[in-house]
Amino acid sequence: MNLKIHPKNGENVHKSVKLGPNFDSRLTTPPSSSSSSSSDSSSNIGQPQEETWLMKAIAKCYRAWAYFIADHAVATIIFCSILTIVCTIKIVKTPQENDIAGYTPYGARSRDEYNVRQEFFAENGAGVNVFLLLLAKDGGSLLRDDYLNETIRINDYIINNFTLLNHHTNKQESYAEFCYSFCSINEPIRHFYNGLQIQKSRLAAGEPINDRITLNYPISTLYGRQMSLQPNFFGVTLANEVISSNTTAIGAISPSISNMLSAKMLALHYKAERVGGWSDMELKAYEMAISDYFQFDYKSDSIRVLSLSTTFVEAEVVRGGMRMLPFLIVGFAIMLTCSSITTFLSAAYYQQITIHKFSLAFAACICPFMACGTALGLLFFAGVRFGSVLCVTPFLVLAIGVDDAYLMIHSWQRVSRRLKLNPNEQDSIGFRLAEVLTDVGPAILISALTNILADAVGSFTGSPEITLLCIGNMAALFVDFFFQITFYTAVMAVAGNFEMDGEKKKKNKLQIEIGDDNSVNIKNTCCKNSGTFHDTVKENFSDFISKYVNFVTHKFMSTVICLLWIGFIVFSAIGISHLKISLTVEKLFSSDSPLIEMDHLRVDNVIPHYTVATVFINNPGDLTDPKRLARLNQLVAEMEALPESWGPNSTNYFLNDLLSYEKLKNEWEREELGVAASNQTDLTKSGFDADDLKTFLKWPEYEMWRGFLKMQNDGNHTHIQKFWFTTAYHGERLVEWFERRNILHRWRNIVDKYKNDFNASVYHDDAIYLDLIDNMPTDTWQSALATLCCMAFICFVFMYDKFTVFVSAAAIASIMNGMLGILSWQGVSMDPIMMAAMIISIGFSVDIPAHVAYHYHSAGLHADHALTVQQRLKHCLSSVGFPAIQASLSTNLCVLSLLFVPIYMSHIFVRIMCLCVCLCILHGLIIIPAVFAVVDRIARFCRHTRRRRKTLPTKQQTSNSTINVSNVSA
Repeated sequence: MNLKIHPKNGENVHKSVKLGPNFDSRLTTPPSSSSSSSSDSSSNIGQPQEETWLMKAIAKCYRAWAYFIADHAVATIIFCSILTIVCTIKIVKTPQENDIAGYTPYGARSRDEYNVRQEFFAENGAGVNVFLLLLAKDGGSLLRDDYLNETIRINDYIINNFTLLNHHTNKQESYAEFCYSFCSINEPIRHFYNGLQIQKSRLAAGEPINDRITLNYPISTLYGRQMSLQPNFFGVTLANEVISSNTTAIGAISPSISNMLSAKMLALHYKAERVGGWSDMELKAYEMAISDYFQFDYKSDSIRVLSLSTTFVEAEVVRGGMRMLPFLIVGFAIMLTCSSITTFLSAAYYQQITIHKFSLAFAACICPFMACGTALGLLFFAGVRFGSVLCVTPFLVLAIGVDDAYLMIHSWQRVSRRLKLNPNEQDSIGFRLAEVLTDVGPAILISALTNILADAVGSFTGSPEITLLCIGNMAALFVDFFFQITFYTAVMAVAGNFEMDGEKKKKNKLQIEIGDDNSVNIKNTCCKNSGTFHDTVKENFSDFISKYVNFVTHKFMSTVICLLWIGFIVFSAIGISHLKISLTVEKLFSSDSPLIEMDHLRVDNVIPHYTVATVFINNPGDLTDPKRLARLNQLVAEMEALPESWGPNSTNYFLNDLLSYEKLKNEWEREELGVAASNQTDLTKSGFDADDLKTFLKWPEYEMWRGFLKMQNDGNHTHIQKFWFTTAYHGERLVEWFERRNILHRWRNIVDKYKNDFNASVYHDDAIYLDLIDNMPTDTWQSALATLCCMAFICFVFMYDKFTVFVSAAAIASIMNGMLGILSWQGVSMDPIMMAAMIISIGFSVDIPAHVAYHYHSAGLHADHALTVQQRLKHCLSSVGFPAIQASLSTNLCVLSLLFVPIYMSHIFVRIMCLCVCLCILHGLIIIPAVFAVVDRIARFCRHTRRRRKTLPTKQQTSNSTINVSNVSA
């Protein structure tokens, strides 16, 4: 039996056209006289528009795709699920790899300097490089006998008990066996301890100290052999400094023995070239074994040992990133709860509550995770590195992905409600999906494209780590869009089938229970009762939307909002001008990482007293030429002449020892040959002979220079290919990043003067971070501007409306400006992590304004008369307002779970994402409507002024004609 609507309820059908949550742009009421007059006086903003050929083509494709998914829903779900499982398994099996220099911008000079260093030390690949920092548990000096003795035992244990398999000899070798160049780098501690024991024993016996032993800082002398204490002794207190009571109370030594009264820290270095054919995994296992030993196994009542190595740094970065992943479950649970509640509230409004709404809510949350897992897995199959920074990607994709799902749910319920009130013979799952995709599909496509382009821009203007993050996000957003129109649409089709079956059962049940005579009357009563709640809520909601739009677009209120917006932009711009740059490596690690303590100790005790510049001479040339040798010595002298320099005593320059060796060798030769003193000048005029290097490096006191030189044998002669030297600097101001950047620039200026002569390059450990000071602001504003241009271009191509694109672009620019400004006022400093979060949030800031702009634009596409700005805004906010608030609430609640992760990366992402979401809602639902209203009034005023100017001459001419006629009559 066919169900007919009683004429008495025709008004309900008419109400379905009213602007509100159930508004459909294809069902427009005939324009009344008032609306007609208002539209006649409106600006071009309210004029009826037609879809562009691109929008028509997209709608046609969406409609065909909807019918395809409806026919193959189960197969689509199975395909997407299998693809996700395979890619997720790839993620689990892919080890994480992190680049220490990954946050250094492309093109930064420090990258070239880092490569020069790596080329020198890692011809066969990076070797062993472990650094240990020893501290007294009581906070006192380590120059006490038992502490020094414990330090030496630690050193002996490491060099003898940790082994690597030498693949050339097939033997397990300890550090003492495979070390070649830097074996004696820790010997100053042993020599200092031995000299200290000799001096103390002589003082205890009442004898004067041995004058051949000088235990001074920075250079000590032991029986004529000099050694630098600076690489091994830190936190030093000298005799001529003001000594605090704490320093003298715990472990200070007698000033008569050394000018160094105490040292808070001792350092042990272990460096070795890759001489055993080791793999990267073997080296990492070796270095981690040392770190794990001192972190978990080493027990001492007096000394604490902190370790540092590239492997340990990577492990800590990975550990910090992995700590975020468990909170994905927390975030998912929060978002699922929020999604379920809001979805059922919306379903209650549309009188469509079924258990299958939970399926839509669950799929809305699971779909972004599936997309992220699939995208990252495909990237890893393609050989992309799994960096820890990618652990943030699921949260970002989840925040963006649910927004699209909410729009589809809201549209599905509007379409279902409309078709229930106005049955259509074509009604089917495919038809409903086609209506949904043509309604919100273009907005989702615009949002996806703008987000992808934002990440594409960021991948070119940042650094390797930021590029990796942007590539991961691009892939995840692309797959998320694909899953939205495949997996989620298929889930919606399956759930819709059950809903439509339920509707048919209720309809059939109603037809069976009612007789033919009174079926219409009973049906009408039923519909009236069932529609009471919806009509009441709809009436209230429509009234609320109308009142809200009228309030926001009121002349006074919209003007105030625009003025406040301008003030906000100025306020944010002032904050940006005060934005500081702070670079600390601790931001990469979890708050409980021992590397954070080590970094604090390094900044407080090492950098102010021993900041090292390493200069690589890549083309020394013929150093037997006195002029070339003098030129090289001039380079060294200029580096030592800077005000912060320790001077020649801190310089490790092999030529000084080599020339001393040559002089001593020449003296021996003269004594043996009996050469007259008159010929001495001829024999020593060069002062350098590279052929003596092999013999020179065999001497125990000179074997340390092996690691400083790269030599090549050419027949019977030896040539120096390249070498390096170091010199040290000090100063309390060097604690500041800007001071270190300034001294780095001065080093580079000196080295650049000798670039053509020796191909010189200077390296500093912090240079990869110091270069960010100059690059980060530039990279940030370039990324923001490029993203804004891409967004404007995409929106213009789709909507082809200059005004709408301009307003949305201005809103997005304001969001970017506001985020940076507010963060600056909150005391947040710019750093690589913050910059990466900003680039990602810039893409996210496009989302809600793009949806608002599109729905505002599309409100008049199917109207048969001009719509006022208020009418457009009512349609726009009815379609987008609730899903936008729904997505914003769930997004903020989801990312807030990252606050439980004790790592700076997660905290800064939470702050920036929440700030971005709030600003998007503020601009999308308040500022953009007010701007539309203000510009509309300005446009109408300008049009009215032009019309008056055109009609004024006509009136004057009519008046003159009247005067002439009256004169003639007179």
